[in-house]
Amino acid sequence: MLPCKEYLKGQVNLEMYARVSSKGQITIPKNIRKKLNLEKESGVLFLIEDDEIKLKGVPGSPSDHLAGSLKKYAREYVPLKKVRKAIQERIADEIAGEDLSR
Repeated sequence: MLPCKEYLKGQVNLEMYARVSSKGQITIPKNIRKKLNLEKESGVLFLIEDDEIKLKGVPGSPSDHLAGSLKKYAREYVPLKKVRKAIQERIADEIAGEDLSR
């Protein structure tokens, strides 16, 4: 992250500077992430009002926090692509076994 100039206005508002990268990205400074309760996998809502952009923190969903929690119960790692293919094949087999002449 590029160094930010910090300006405290009163005790409530926090104003910080960040540069936009060549890909249109910015890094949200740690102080602002903390104030908006943004953690890993959280989101940001951009609110555009006239010529200003406001950011609103959106916490990650509870399911995001559960990701990988069942890993210890898996017998082995199976790539998602392989799982999807097996499901598609099973569905195809079930459809092929149905009487489609109804």
